[in-house]
Amino acid sequence: MKNTKTHLWVRLVATTMKRMSVLIVVLACCPVADAMDIWGQGEVPRITNPADVPHTLEEIWSGYDAHYDTHNPLEVVIHKTWEVPGGVVVNWVQLTVGTFQGQKAIVCGYFAYPKGATNLPAILFIQGGPQNGSSGPAEQWARRGYAAFVPNLNAQAAMVGEAAGLPNTEWGALAGAMQPRVVGFNVGKGTMDAVPSPRNYWLFPRQIAGRRIISFLMQQSQVNPEKIGVRGHSTGGQSAVYLSIDPRVAAVVPSVGGVGGYTYQHPIIIGNTRTTANMSDEMIEWHRNTMDARTFWKKMHAPILLMSAANDFHAPDWNCVEAVKLGTIDKRFISAPNLNHAFTPEVGVTDLLWFEHHLKGTFDFPETPEAKLSLTESDGIPRFTVRPPETDLKLKRVEVSYTDGRNPLTRFWISADSEKQADGSWQAKLPVVDNGEPLTAFANLVYAFEPVKGVNGHVEPQREMALTSDYAYVWPEALQSAGIQSNPDRTRLIDDFQRGMQDWTGSLRWGQNWRIETRKVAALSYLGPQGGDLMVEVNAPAPGIKIGIMVNRNFMQNHTGENLFYGFLDLPEKGWNTVRIKTSDLRNAYGQPLDDWHKLSSLTFCSAAYLTGQVKGNIAQAAKRHGSKRNVDLGQLPDQVSGWSEDYYTDAGEAYTEVNTFTRDDVLARARFRNLRWEGGSFVERSKPYVEEAYSQPGESK
Repeated sequence: MKNTKTHLWVRLVATTMKRMSVLIVVLACCPVADAMDIWGQGEVPRITNPADVPHTLEEIWSGYDAHYDTHNPLEVVIHKTWEVPGGVVVNWVQLTVGTFQGQKAIVCGYFAYPKGATNLPAILFIQGGPQNGSSGPAEQWARRGYAAFVPNLNAQAAMVGEAAGLPNTEWGALAGAMQPRVVGFNVGKGTMDAVPSPRNYWLFPRQIAGRRIISFLMQQSQVNPEKIGVRGHSTGGQSAVYLSIDPRVAAVVPSVGGVGGYTYQHPIIIGNTRTTANMSDEMIEWHRNTMDARTFWKKMHAPILLMSAANDFHAPDWNCVEAVKLGTIDKRFISAPNLNHAFTPEVGVTDLLWFEHHLKGTFDFPETPEAKLSLTESDGIPRFTVRPPETDLKLKRVEVSYTDGRNPLTRFWISADSEKQADGSWQAKLPVVDNGEPLTAFANLVYAFEPVKGVNGHVEPQREMALTSDYAYVWPEALQSAGIQSNPDRTRLIDDFQRGMQDWTGSLRWGQNWRIETRKVAALSYLGPQGGDLMVEVNAPAPGIKIGIMVNRNFMQNHTGENLFYGFLDLPEKGWNTVRIKTSDLRNAYGQPLDDWHKLSSLTFCSAAYLTGQVKGNIAQAAKRHGSKRNVDLGQLPDQVSGWSEDYYTDAGEAYTEVNTFTRDDVLARARFRNLRWEGGSFVERSKPYVEEAYSQPGESK
């Protein structure tokens, strides 16, 4: 009897499972009658049931393309129209983004085009930072022959000029969610959904606004609806990548933003991730499948040019390199060594040329140069080889950069001399300082082209463009397996400035607020000796002036002002002055002296005016904001500060340039600085530059 009951029970379970499997198949094939339409037919519904929340990119946008514009008229209002020099018409335009929780959200922006023009390619330009809109980029793109729209996505930003006092962007019920105050997908005041949802992500309403602007552009007589490009910088670059999956977009250029990958840990590369300490594994996976930019890179269809800086804090170059590997569309990566959130002119012009190629067909953008690293040379020195692509452009120079740094934010890129080979490739030797560190290299091939007035550059007209090669990586294990030996020799000479600003970045002009910065002091070869002094010779335009010096200790570790140490240097003589700087001469906003040289990530020389502004502004504010009970001690700031007197350098003959513009081969630098070096002290064993060491007050035990 027991066996019979067991048999019946097994048959019942089997039958039930079979019926359930049939039901599952039916449900999978047929839409569920009460499945929520998350876009609605007018007002966008607020999701209140976690079961209705989308978990993939496809689920988020399902239903938007087919119905949203139909049920939500743009309600275009042109509040004002005016003309600017260059034959450009500018409009202040208002569009409806949508209705959320009973309130309309509107976005306003500048729409510009050449007077009388029709059927032009168009650019949606999204600015960075808080994303305040300004008319400048719209006017610049219009002068280049485009229709351009620059939105003001920051409702708190007051417009100036012709748009001052006019109706402005208003997010309605979403106003409280438009800044990154609501973490991740959590619910907060004004979030789109009432339960955790990717639509609560602070940039999501801006994605809708971007799509609505594209809809507006497609309806304008000045615009060719088949030739719409999206350009975004920083946070705007992230928005540009988000919009790249819109099938109406024909070309995309994000810069220093939109690369994602912040939750992907690497066994060797560090500094390219952001904290996930408060995110569960499920939340991390959810974010990766919906709002991580890498998901968009996999699904974008428009050709994309990613502009970046090799030391960028917002778009680490490792994340950039990984992003451009994704998907099958035409994609390029342009980078500038030793820069953070900025470009050299030859890099900065490439966005214009990308759109000239894809939207106008007036420029032939070359392919990415092929590059590789070889570890098989008989002298034990790795070789980097780059092969220029086929192009009608004239190659002016090949700039090879390499590094042994692990942290994309702080590593120093060394310039390597390259030679042309018989087969047309270019090759450079890359001596290894430490075979326990990764070796990374890339080349910028700089080409000449017909001069243009670029829309980003400060050097006009622009005659050069950079083409960045593939990045080549070799990990420590491969170096060691190949028998590559370390060459740990240290050098006391940091820079003699005979190559100008080759290893420096800085302000665009040598004016009242000039500054120059290098990361050389973070490289293994140039780490400061224990107990040593920093020496530099400075050519003063007049006796008795001051210049400033700042050093950053452990870049990006915090923003409290503790890690920024500064001082004012006296130049008593007109002409060359030898300046000695001790660690005790540099103090942070709390009055604490620098403890040692070996944990520096950057060194900056600047005008005393610039430094005074930094001390009174950024450093002091940060210290007061985060200083807890400690008092801020700014020390004695100069009452009178002086910039460079250009009259003095006019007498320098060939060392003076008529155009007082900062360039990498800057002859003015050679006229102002020489022989930056370490003196005294001893080279002792140090921890690697990327290893954080807590500050220790000199005299205290660590």
